[in-house]
Formats: sequence, C-alpha cells, structure tokens
Amino acid sequence: MEYNTLVRTSLFPILKKYGFDIAEEFKNIVRFQSSVMKVNVVFNAFEKSNFIEIGRQNEVLYPLSNNAIRIIFNSELHIVHVTPEIFVENLSIIFQQKEGIEILKGNIKHLVEFIEKESNDYTFELVQRQTLDTASKAWERKDYKAFIKSMDEIDIEKVPQSYQLKYKIAKQKL
Repeated sequence: MEYNTLVRTSLFPILKKYGFDIAEEFKNIVRFQSSVMKVNVVFNAFEKSNFIEIGRQNEVLYPLSNNAIRIIFNSELHIVHVTPEIFVENLSIIFQQKEGIEILKGNIKHLVEFIEKESNDYTFELVQRQTLDTASKAWERKDYKAFIKSMDEIDIEKVPQSYQLKYKIAKQKL
C-alpha cells in the first residue's frame, strides 16, 4: 500500500478523534494538526526509514524514538528500523494508550522531559569524552598540570578508575 494511504487509513481515524485534520500532504509525508498540536509522519525512501515528530502549534516538534516509546509509554513496540506497515501499526497502538492520548491532547510534558534528559546525557558524554581525550594527551606528554586542569573540568567520580588513579599520581607529581 502507498505510504500516505497507509498513514491516512490507519492513523487518521485515531487522530481525528482528538481534533486533528490533515494539514499538508506530500509524497511520503503527512502532516496532521489540531488546534493545539502538530504531528508529522514521514517515510524517507532513500534511507528506507520512518520518522514521526510531535509538538504544540508554533513550538518545537519532538521526535519519537524507540527509547521514548520504551520510557514514556512503557512499551517495547518499535518504530525505528521497521517496515512502514509496522511503524504505522505501532503508532496506532501507542496513540490509543493513555499516554498517547495525553500527548495528542497537548500534554507533552513527559515527552519534553525525556528529550531534554536524553540531549543532556548525550552532551555530557560528548564533553566527558573530549575532556578525557585532552587529559590523555596531557598525560602522554607528562604535562601533569594540564592533565589536572582537564580532569577538574568534569566530575572525577564519574570517570573510569584508571583516570582517577592518574589524577592522584598527577597531584603527587606536582
């Protein structure tokens, strides 16, 4: 079945119950909106991937991922790396659950909190990796002052034990 037809047939009846209409439609893209919310459902034919984003009118739209489904909806249903049929079927199931209905009605608090936490965790990991890389290079050069300075930028308790030991050694060498 053609992607847009699949989305309109399976998802639109559910979304319509909560005041959604089809706002725009292009090849492999269906955009729904209600007076409060927007939902974009997309199939990328080149990557053979599905994508959905949800948000309030005139605000940021947030993507749904398998992690979001698992945490917010307490479900093991997958929407990433699945066929368009399974993607749409799983969205249909999700949007008929209590949490999905709340989101469609405009309560996106839990979704926003999840996305922000995931983003903060990712940023923290990235900064930590860069800092540890800088510290390692300083250690190799025996630049203990630079090593300590790098390590002081992050929480020493959250780094691998080998770096904690090197930190103690560097402090002793200065």
